[in-house]
Amino acid sequence: MPKYRVQLKQGSRTIVNHVEASSSSAVLAFFESVSTMQVSEILKVDMKNDTIPPADDFGYYPVFKGIMKTDTRRAKQIIINNVKLGKNEQEIAIACKTFLEIEGTKVDSLYCALFKQDRS
Repeated sequence: MPKYRVQLKQGSRTIVNHVEASSSSAVLAFFESVSTMQVSEILKVDMKNDTIPPADDFGYYPVFKGIMKTDTRRAKQIIINNVKLGKNEQEIAIACKTFLEIEGTKVDSLYCALFKQDRS
């Protein structure tokens, strides 16, 4: 399965994340479903967005960290910055299972998570 380098922007911040998914559209759909940050670039360069990133209005939860795993016991950490306010841990787990993979195998579960939901 292809691995992607994803560049995300909001305000003056730029964050780079690495994920494995079946396509760049799955990577884009995943980050759009769980983060307020704008995806500005996906390398295996299938997508690039040079428009002005959204203003940093702090209308998001700061960070979500979790451990995804497959039914073959492979695991990988996922870090999502600027999580959309309406998202909860269950919705993020569903997005991980729907869009992401680990070494070519679909994500089976999210078994450990840290979700900073206070916006201070």
